[in-house]
Amino acid sequence: MLTIVQSEMYLDSNDAEKNLDALVILSCGILAVSKVIRFRIQPAGLISNFTSAVEDYNKLYDQEKGVILRRHAYMGRVAGIGVVLFAYFSATLFMSVPMLAGEEVKDVVNVTKDNIPEYPIPSEKVMALIKMPDNLYFIVFIVEYLMLLLTSNGNLGSDSLFFGIIFHLCGQVEILRLDFTRLSNDNERTIEHFIVLSKRHVYLLKLAKMLNETISSILAVQLFTSCIVICTSGLQFIIALSVGNIVMTIKSFIVLSTLLVQLFAYSYVGEYLKRQMEGIGDSVYFSSWYDIPTSVAKDIIYVIMRTQDPVFLKAGKFFIVNMETYMSIIKTSMSYLSVLRVMVTA
Repeated sequence: MLTIVQSEMYLDSNDAEKNLDALVILSCGILAVSKVIRFRIQPAGLISNFTSAVEDYNKLYDQEKGVILRRHAYMGRVAGIGVVLFAYFSATLFMSVPMLAGEEVKDVVNVTKDNIPEYPIPSEKVMALIKMPDNLYFIVFIVEYLMLLLTSNGNLGSDSLFFGIIFHLCGQVEILRLDFTRLSNDNERTIEHFIVLSKRHVYLLKLAKMLNETISSILAVQLFTSCIVICTSGLQFIIALSVGNIVMTIKSFIVLSTLLVQLFAYSYVGEYLKRQMEGIGDSVYFSSWYDIPTSVAKDIIYVIMRTQDPVFLKAGKFFIVNMETYMSIIKTSMSYLSVLRVMVTA
């Protein structure tokens, strides 16, 4: 698919609308390929977290812990299924909107334009070059539509896997918080129990670090391409509104909505992980630390100190991904688009 789109841009570089559509598809394709390759080449972080999740589900928990585990599993399913279905819906609209309004737009824009078949992805010149028979139009159309769905699977499907794993990790952190809250004076078993909880805390921090190392480079590519496509599609949206192009307006809105939803999902997950990890310190503080042996009470200070070093999702190991980052991207993009709107309408 990437080859077809690049060839189409080379053969027909004068159509700005088609080139912007090609840019969107290329960006999604690059993200999908990058995520699949990254998860395939360096799967250690995902495998460790997945193996730990299987072990956690095989354990026998009390009712309260079981509720926490099931709730986070449900959150992971909702996030994963939600982004994939939204991607399918957006891909279908991206394909169908030009077709539904295509004839009217052609009549208004250029009455002398040849009746060239339209495809889900920009490929008209490529199909003409290879002399694709008209009677195969339906087959080619279906194949290209499936390409869009597969690209969505590679892009948002990889995200759903990541969201499911990280929500499970957050569930285990919440269970650990509950265990710290229940810490009480139980003679010689208190020290042993505290050591077990401390080791569990270190283990969960290790899993979070491995997950961060796996996704870090992917997040850098995700943020870079998303910012470029958001600004480009925003400019396309402004121009389409000014000239009254309904099809371009709807397509630009679809692209913007999809990218913003994807960025919001990553930002929310990063924020949720950070707050859960920081909550361990609060849980330790509100435990009955004043009733436990002095030696254990002193060690609690080190647990609280460790929680003061936040656990972040980082893009490229330097750019923090959380809700603050999301709002910063939104504000910067809107400022940029406001300037462009003034330039276009002036």
